[in-house]
Amino acid sequence: MTTPRPALDITPAPRGYHSEADLEAALDAAAAAGERVTRRVIGHSVEGRPLHALTIAAPGRLPDPARPHVVIQGGMHGNEVIGTEVALHLLGLLTEDGVSGSIATLLDLADVTVLPCVNPDGRQATMRSVASTRRLPTPRRNANGVDLNRNWPRPDDVADHWLPISGTPNPRLPWYRGPEPLSEPESRAILSVLEDRPPAAMLDLHSSGEILIYPWTSKAEPPPDEAGYWQMIDAFRARQERRFTAKQSREWYPIVGSLDDYAYDRFGTLLLTVELGRPAEAVRSDPRRWKGGFWWANPLEPDVHARNVDTGCFDALVAGVRYRTEHPRAERPGVAPANS
Repeated sequence: MTTPRPALDITPAPRGYHSEADLEAALDAAAAAGERVTRRVIGHSVEGRPLHALTIAAPGRLPDPARPHVVIQGGMHGNEVIGTEVALHLLGLLTEDGVSGSIATLLDLADVTVLPCVNPDGRQATMRSVASTRRLPTPRRNANGVDLNRNWPRPDDVADHWLPISGTPNPRLPWYRGPEPLSEPESRAILSVLEDRPPAAMLDLHSSGEILIYPWTSKAEPPPDEAGYWQMIDAFRARQERRFTAKQSREWYPIVGSLDDYAYDRFGTLLLTVELGRPAEAVRSDPRRWKGGFWWANPLEPDVHARNVDTGCFDALVAGVRYRTEHPRAERPGVAPANS
């Protein structure tokens, strides 16, 4: 039985953020850019909200499965709304008339798919908390209580880690990995995009820390394509006003069951996680915001943060496509090669 879609939420958004209605309007505007943009629903959330994917080709072209492919994803954790804001900002730039510079270079090399919000149930719960006079939850997890970045199949040689934050079978904790890998409809929807056109490179937009992290998340050893990740990192940081730090994810803290590891292990995708904003910046600037969980994870001026990373995001994806084209991933039995 299909879960009916919830009515459109009319909760007002904080200044600079999209309400649910504004988000829908932004997707409509991007899709109106013409035949070079394909919009589709790749699945539905636990509560029945549609999960949107928009694939963009260069002006004068149509999306072509034979071309290289990259993905930009936002909103995996419901409380990290800034990820969706930056994804929408990048989507708007990709679908403008007369693209130039880094955007034109990227579209000349690859089609780009944007998944603006892959956890809309968590996002809406978080947005409602901002307008409420009560302390409402601001969930990082989906509506089943599963952390979507712990819900992926792990590499064959990876075991559980003792830290709960690394992924836990305890459903009462924020990092609950779910009853089994890919148990969640949101995870399976993301997977359908990766299987349909395995990306050469991918950006996963999170919050916070102003840090770039790359696999392995579950193993201390460096990935075979570490040089490719650092080419993406160097390209990302080359033109930033607020320069991000960077490290292998396992050096930050271990994560078992991450999308980062799965995308790289199965498809050879160079997935770079972008942690946006400085931790609790809005709360530190005004302690009266401490009761609002929204402000612990999201900055006051999302547009400023989006402009700080937009060129870097496009340049990083260009570097990722070029690296994977020059260094095709060796095929393994039962494992899909990256699109290169």
